[in-house]
Order: sequence, then structure tokens, then C-alpha cells
Amino acid sequence: MIRALHLLTTQPDFSTERMSAALRRDAGAGFHIATRSIGPGGDWPNVPAALLRLRSRAAGQFDLIHAWDEKSLTAAALAENLPILFSPMRPLSRRAIGWLRAIMSYRRVDLVCSTATQRRIAVERGIAPDRCHLIRPGVEFSRVRRRRDPTLRERLGLAENDYVILAPGESTRAAGHELAVWAASILHVLDPHYRVLLWGRGPRARAAAQLGCQLAQPELVRVASKRLGTQVDFEDLLPATDAVMIAARGAVPTLPIAICMAAALPIISSVTYTVAELLEDRHTAVMTPRDSPRLLAQRLLDLRADTALQWTIADMARTEAFEYFALTRFVNQYRTAYRQLSSGDPLSLPEPAPGAGLRFHGRA
Repeated sequence: MIRALHLLTTQPDFSTERMSAALRRDAGAGFHIATRSIGPGGDWPNVPAALLRLRSRAAGQFDLIHAWDEKSLTAAALAENLPILFSPMRPLSRRAIGWLRAIMSYRRVDLVCSTATQRRIAVERGIAPDRCHLIRPGVEFSRVRRRRDPTLRERLGLAENDYVILAPGESTRAAGHELAVWAASILHVLDPHYRVLLWGRGPRARAAAQLGCQLAQPELVRVASKRLGTQVDFEDLLPATDAVMIAARGAVPTLPIAICMAAALPIISSVTYTVAELLEDRHTAVMTPRDSPRLLAQRLLDLRADTALQWTIADMARTEAFEYFALTRFVNQYRTAYRQLSSGDPLSLPEPAPGAGLRFHGRA
């Protein structure tokens, strides 16, 4: 029996929350995974409290610690001398990579990145390649509903003839949801049936929602968490969506994008290194060279005018999501990592070969 301890904060981001829960649920026989949270309202109120409890209890109860964020990594590194798996879903800053490099000099810590871009940056900034690995997040396809849901649209205050643009994931500065609202506002002037749908989670959610009012278009934005309740899942928004607009201006979590790919929704996107791992222009999305609201609006109009292109890119996106973001692959790779880490072996996580005919442009 391999005993693993998941450490995370009391307010994890969507990808961390979803992937940690998937491992706890699906790891299967031979694995026991416990979870402890750090922060107000959690199991331990702060890092010093977590450190004291880990020093007194962790050594005899667990074989490894899986830290999901920087705060949890600090507590794990200063506690018992157990091997550590560190898998941040958010991009690491230069300072965080420096701290990780210092920890690795005296502790067994392996970094697992969710994107090839994150892994490349970590290696360029001094993390040893043999201790830096890639495991892409997994989509729970059973949660993804593709059929349009008129009842859900009505609950969201959307009319049958509204064209709904989803800004995926949590609203952060890097996600650029304000740019998506701005692009939709240009289209809203041409046709008042354009709407933007926001999940309502993230530090910039309120600013993005208020932008519609500031642009004198109070009916432009719909915030799902306000209309459906705070417990609404991201996948619940897909049956109300006509298109997805990714206005990223930096590194963003890839799980929400992969979920939209799995739903076979047409995607319009700006180009960043992270997004370019998942999407290719006119293959799985239509893309703009920069995060310009005018260009995003124009690309959406071009896409709506080409029905065949809509079907083609949506179908290929769904195919590649099934091939590269299956939850079973994610769980199996972490099961392998847990076994190797607990036995003291070097981590070796080969990336399975893609299926014939696919042109996925991620860099393993």
C-alpha cells in the first residue's frame, strides 16, 4: 500500500481542486491518499502550524507528500524527510523556481509540470531535466455535455437567438477576460444578441463583469455563479455556449481549454506559448497573432460566416482532447510517479504516442 499525502491551500484554483479530487477518487487499489489543507478554515491555519503537525505525524503515516502549490511545498520541505512531488497548476514565478531549486539541493523533490512551456521555463531557469516532468491534466468526459440546453440558457437570462461567447476558466489577469468582454462589446454594437458568459470565479471576475456596464452595455455579460449559485461546475456552462473566446495575455491553466475542446465548441483564441500547445490556427481553432479585441471580434465574424470551418475545427479539437487529455492517462501517470517515488527510483514518465492522423503541437 502506497500512502500519499496531498497538501493544498484552502482556496485552490479549479485545476488543482479537480485533479487532486480525481487522484483521490481513481487511484485505485494499492493507494491510500489523504488530504490536508493549509489556510483559514482548513486543517492547519498557516504554514508554521502545518510544519509542526507534519513533523510529529507524517513520517510514520505516509510514504510521500504531494504538494500542489508553493505554500504546501514550503511546509513539506521543512517537515519530515519524505520524498516530495510538486505539481503546481499555475505558472511558477522566477522567485518560486529559485526557491524550488534551493529545496532540491537538499531534499528529494520532483517537479511535475502541466504544460511543456512550464517545463521548458523551469529547465531554462536551473531545474535539472531529470527532476522535471510533464503530466497534462485530465478531462472528465462524463461531465462534458454537448447538447444545447434551452432551460439552462433561460436560467442564465439568455434568449434563444442570443449568441453566447464563453470566456473559459477562472478570471485572472493572464486569462484576459476583460479583453473577451471588450471584443464582444464591439460585436454587441453590430448585433445586440451577442452575449458573454463568465463562470464568476477568480480574482478578476468582478472587474470583467463590470466592464459591460462601463461600456454602456449592461446586458452584455452574464455571470453564471450569480444566476445559478456558487456551486456551479465549469462544465455546466457548456450547453449554454455557442463559441469559446480565449483572450489570454499570459500563461493560463490548460484544463478549462481542454474541457472546451472536448465539448466540440468552436474556439477563437489569441496566441500565447501555453495556448499554442493545445491549439493550431484553422486546425482546432481560429487564432489571432495578439490579444487585440478588434482582431478577436473579426475572427469570430469570419468563423460564423464559415459553417464548414466551425464543424472542422470543433471536431478535430474534440478528437485531440480525447487523445491527449484523457483522465485515465493522467491517473496512470501519477500512479507510476507515486510508485517510483516511494521506492526511491528516478521518475520516468514516458509520454504515450499519439494516434494516427493527429497533429498535436505540444512539445513533450
